[in-house]
Amino acid sequence: MLRKLGGCLMLLCICVLFMNTTVYAAEADYLKTTLEAEGFARPERLTDGDTDTYSKTTDGGQITLSREDGISAIYIEFDRIPEQWTLTDPDTGEHVTCGTQGYLHEYVDVEALLGETDRLQLQFPAGTVIADIYGFSAGEVPGWVQRWEPVCEEADLLLISSHSDDEQLFFAGMLPYYAIERGLEVQVAYVVQHFEVNGRANHVRHHEQLDGLWAVGVTHYPLMSDFPDLYAESKDRDTAFAQASKVYEAQGITYDDFIAYITKCLRRCKPLVVVSHDLDGEYGHGTHVLCAAALTEAIEYAADAAYDPESADTYGTWRVEKTYLHLYEENPILMDWDTPLESLGGKTPFQVTREGFDCHKSQHWTWFYKWIYGTDSRPIHKAADIRSYSPCKFGLYDSQVGADVAGGDFFEHVPSYAQRAIAAAEAEAAAKAAAEEAAREQERLERIAAEQRMVAESCRMMMALVDARCAGSRK
Repeated sequence: MLRKLGGCLMLLCICVLFMNTTVYAAEADYLKTTLEAEGFARPERLTDGDTDTYSKTTDGGQITLSREDGISAIYIEFDRIPEQWTLTDPDTGEHVTCGTQGYLHEYVDVEALLGETDRLQLQFPAGTVIADIYGFSAGEVPGWVQRWEPVCEEADLLLISSHSDDEQLFFAGMLPYYAIERGLEVQVAYVVQHFEVNGRANHVRHHEQLDGLWAVGVTHYPLMSDFPDLYAESKDRDTAFAQASKVYEAQGITYDDFIAYITKCLRRCKPLVVVSHDLDGEYGHGTHVLCAAALTEAIEYAADAAYDPESADTYGTWRVEKTYLHLYEENPILMDWDTPLESLGGKTPFQVTREGFDCHKSQHWTWFYKWIYGTDSRPIHKAADIRSYSPCKFGLYDSQVGADVAGGDFFEHVPSYAQRAIAAAEAEAAAKAAAEEAAREQERLERIAAEQRMVAESCRMMMALVDARCAGSRK
């Protein structure tokens, strides 16, 4: 699967083997970087623009990038979460440590770290696996390059999604609306990881996950658990819960582990609003059921310092203000994801989310494809067209700020962190102004009192003088 090249020419890779060093150049309008790799197997894969392919260093490796017009930034798509690695300017010897955030897709602003340079060396520890490397000159970085921000510590909205692609399906429209149109701080946390599927290494879904999030405007790097993706399904909620619990327990993972993970996510991100799955697991997926059930307990535990004191000490406790569940029938709310928005280039939030799901090519063989795109005889153009498991239907499961009145907005009665900061700043400014005015008034009153004392003293002195003269005249 070749990605991100759009209408551009396919990358031309030239491989030359010499003294265990492979030298090749990726020729494209925006990528004219020569690469020399030592210690990597199949290094030609590093510039093929295909995240299905990858190259691994067993004992540690070094990559040298060079470019005549200078290297301002690099972008690496690792195939596995990397350990820390080193970036060096070989001409000056100056170096920096990268990979400290553990991002699978890592953008490095070379110019900010090392200044202008036309040659770089990248040293990686043993076991590093890389899918692709890109080098860019100044002003050349395209929009598809992901410049991730850290996990949000004050999230306006936290979406807890069981799997990679659920966030683009059952919550279709939500992420682009709140992240782009409303400009809120949006964080996504996944209950399972996709680095392996059914015991086999997977080299696709974790890239699709990040590409999909970036496509819908999410810029905070997602949270991912260590839980594997295991399957259980039943239309009966209790049965789905029991079956899912059984398959996870076989891997040493309990329902309490789910609760602890979600509790930690809540404490770490301190979301104002949380959204997650249907209590029945949408179509009955056991992991969805476990996720929703665990959240209903975690919102209480997150506020209790006695529960998981380690995460409480690290992040503090937290009480979510509003919690919404997909398809929850009590306190229902109907969301509009079908209104075209200028911030989305005239597209609807639902249309943008479908572009996000388009990144999940590995899942297009499933019934989800027809669910979100429709068929020739019954095409889906709007979120409102989806009849089963509608992404527009939610319910307010828990609220600390009262019931919804107007509806249609997860943030009814809930100002965002930015709004609160503005309000706090305005309140502080008003308090400061009031204090300054009170101080000025106090100074005015003190000045008047001082003047009055001066007048009284003058009168007293004059009366004393008069009295003295009168006494003298009587003599």
